[in-house]
Amino acid sequence: MSTCLGLYIDENIIKYAKVSKEREQFKIESFGVKFYDNLDQTIRQIIEETYSYKTPISINLSEEMYNYFDVFALLSKKDLPKAIKTEFESYCTEKNYNPNALESRYAITPNTQSKDKLRVIHISDNKIELNKKIQKFSSYRLTNVTPISMTIPNLVKIDNGENILVVNIEQKTTITTIINKNIYKVQTLDFGSQDILDKINVKENSYQKAYEICKETTIYTSEGQELSDESSDAG
Repeated sequence: MSTCLGLYIDENIIKYAKVSKEREQFKIESFGVKFYDNLDQTIRQIIEETYSYKTPISINLSEEMYNYFDVFALLSKKDLPKAIKTEFESYCTEKNYNPNALESRYAITPNTQSKDKLRVIHISDNKIELNKKIQKFSSYRLTNVTPISMTIPNLVKIDNGENILVVNIEQKTTITTIINKNIYKVQTLDFGSQDILDKINVKENSYQKAYEICKETTIYTSEGQELSDESSDAG
């Protein structure tokens, strides 16, 4: 049986879930939400409460930047990374960024506009800030740091030929476009749950209570279909 503890760390809130898998069966052993003033202390509390001292831990990137490049589909496996690196370095030169200060990774998807090209979703994050986050787990077994917008579609069942949007409302809002089961684009909106929580907190003087109020809010689609908390909670 394999087990993993997942943590989504936002500005003043952590969502967590400990999940185990045996054969093809998944089981949520524990989950919850904690608001924090001291991040180190709250991480330690979650580790202790879930008994995850030696459990593999996965956390999210928080300030990642998305860019999109087109490369020729006939490039060899050896030349493809070089082409992507060149595209990224050109972008950094244009924006006056230091590419060496950025941790980067990428995903490749078919280009719907041209069969002769591949679309590269390039993701980068500030190395210093990322290392600060990783350092907080130096006493634990951190094994994975991933962009939530690229992994949350794994929770969605997608039929062949179906195109969907996955909207995840956290501190910021991300919209992941999936075409023919491939992630094609990630759009980030500055407005998100933090704005809502801040406004409710002014009145309630409690982020915990503000969060509970948001969870109990009913959302209606444009057609008037009611969405319950279980189906509408994107986080």
